[in-house]
Amino acid sequence: MQREQAAATEDATGTSVRIRLPDERLRSFATFYYFVDCFEPLEDFLYPEWGNVRFTTRGAWIIQLGRHYPSYPMTTALFGPTDRAAKVTSQGGKTVGFGLTPLGWQRLVGVSAEKLANRVIPLGDAMGRPDGELLAELIAAGDDDAAAAAIFDQLLLERLEQTPPNPDWAIQLDHVVRERPHDVEAFAERVGVPHRTLARLCRRVFGFGSKRLLRRQRFLATLGQMRVNEQRHYVSLIDPEYFDQAHFVHEFREFMGLSPTEFLAAARPLMGQAALVQMAQGIPLSFALPPAPPEE
Repeated sequence: MQREQAAATEDATGTSVRIRLPDERLRSFATFYYFVDCFEPLEDFLYPEWGNVRFTTRGAWIIQLGRHYPSYPMTTALFGPTDRAAKVTSQGGKTVGFGLTPLGWQRLVGVSAEKLANRVIPLGDAMGRPDGELLAELIAAGDDDAAAAAIFDQLLLERLEQTPPNPDWAIQLDHVVRERPHDVEAFAERVGVPHRTLARLCRRVFGFGSKRLLRRQRFLATLGQMRVNEQRHYVSLIDPEYFDQAHFVHEFREFMGLSPTEFLAAARPLMGQAALVQMAQGIPLSFALPPAPPEE
């Protein structure tokens, strides 16, 4: 699908989700741009995800994820990577933003991902421009998704020019994570560093230590399949890395706060629509990352 052909869908409860891909030069650093309109009260949960930049251009949105997440709405926000589900509520409004890959976070935000893991702060000038200026431009764009996408493209391309390239070790680490090593020992051997060094580097780039990161990625691989599977029998979707169904159910509760059966039965007015849009846009639902920069 061409970049200009934005995918869109609207459900019966009045939630509209649209997605656009960033400029090709940005696709190793930003996942996609999203535009969400909610026309009536909404409650849903967000999956564990990488960093995000979000703007509320209308109404109010509250995202709850433990004591480090504020219980009040924020008009601009920088979300660090998460390893657990969050609750999102709105009485109606619009939010727009984009996801950052781990390498995108490292290069564009420039602080250790661990510092903001499972946290959110006001965006401020973290992207190289005052957040108030960006918010005003996005509000002026109104419902013109193409105009908002152009604002994001310009912002991120300018930011790329302002920041140094990712170091070779980070690109190598990113490539190995995509291979999904079986365990920490194999992970460290592939990267070529001691276990303690690997854990430190993983926290810096991904927000979590090496063991937690591998567990997170294994879980998300199965969750991606479950997102759009209409059947209630999920056993055939379980990643083969799990010992058995009980092991998977335990991990599901750890990361999502509910059982797989409860998840499949739950209404997902926002994330259900997001899954359909991602499928229409050809974006993997297995939480796979977009192409990484090549290793030198």
